[in-house]
Amino acid sequence: MSSKKDLSIETLRGIAILLVVIGHVIGSAADGGMKINFPHPLRYLYVWIDYIQMPLFTAIAGWVYALKLFSFTISFSEFARKKALRLLVPMAIIGTLYFGVQYLMPGTNSKGELSQMWRIYIFPYTIYWYLPSLFLIFIVQWWIDRYRKMETFAQWGGWCVIAVVLSLTNDEGFMHSLPNIFSFKGALGQLPYFFAGVAAYRFSSILYHSIFVKWIMWAMLILGLILIQIVWFYPSEHAFCRLFYPITLIPTLFLLLSLQWHHRFFIWIGGYAYSIYLFHGFGTSGGRIVLNMIGVKAIIPICIFASFIATICPIVVDMVVSRFRLGRRLLLGKR
Repeated sequence: MSSKKDLSIETLRGIAILLVVIGHVIGSAADGGMKINFPHPLRYLYVWIDYIQMPLFTAIAGWVYALKLFSFTISFSEFARKKALRLLVPMAIIGTLYFGVQYLMPGTNSKGELSQMWRIYIFPYTIYWYLPSLFLIFIVQWWIDRYRKMETFAQWGGWCVIAVVLSLTNDEGFMHSLPNIFSFKGALGQLPYFFAGVAAYRFSSILYHSIFVKWIMWAMLILGLILIQIVWFYPSEHAFCRLFYPITLIPTLFLLLSLQWHHRFFIWIGGYAYSIYLFHGFGTSGGRIVLNMIGVKAIIPICIFASFIATICPIVVDMVVSRFRLGRRLLLGKR
């Protein structure tokens, strides 16, 4: 891949993490984050953000995985060890710190019980659910590649169909009764988008060299935008529309990953995306609490300030912690 393509991926990574931050500032529901409910425009904005933020983040991870071809160069034990150091160790350490801050700081939305603290290492915990999910996705992809079962577009298509079915049923029927150990349901939910990222790199000659295929992608992108409106304005009558989200998202991700556009600011943000993800939870709550303490109640200034703090503070933490070998390894998952 050309350096320009790499820069476009870094641009997308920067945009994706900013969407994650803003989404968490707003809150996934009316009783979380800034506690904003319908009909405020920010609640409507969250519907758009929620549609694309984590799928895009996951697709980028799949693209980078395919670029580096881990599975063909190292053993499973070495691959799993590196991913555990990158994802699970920071999750455990920063998750513990986040739990403690939420427990001790006044004004946070939810506080856990100390007797239940052990659960944060086994079950999904707040924003850190994604890290064990991504770890499991990497393991699945490694095994598929170990036996060379995704070397053709047809093979990828078969795996993608399975992934979409699993993503739609990950909490339905008997699956609903299963404990969500290690956030495996989150892994199933995001698996199609990781596969999309892998395909965008491995099978680019098939995906992007046909005008007809591109028109289909654009049609699915538009359909996805329409579905968002239906789900928003008619949630009870048309909740089934969410079943089509993976089908519209995968072509949308293909289009986004093929963009040959880059921007210096987003590239800079993208370089700190993982650190921002790890630490932005402290800023989303902290920025809101600080402004509330000094009497600022206006929603838009709080949203902007909290998003700024949740983005900049992790970058500062990265710059400081990266100077220390142990800090890099334990807190940032860096070598």
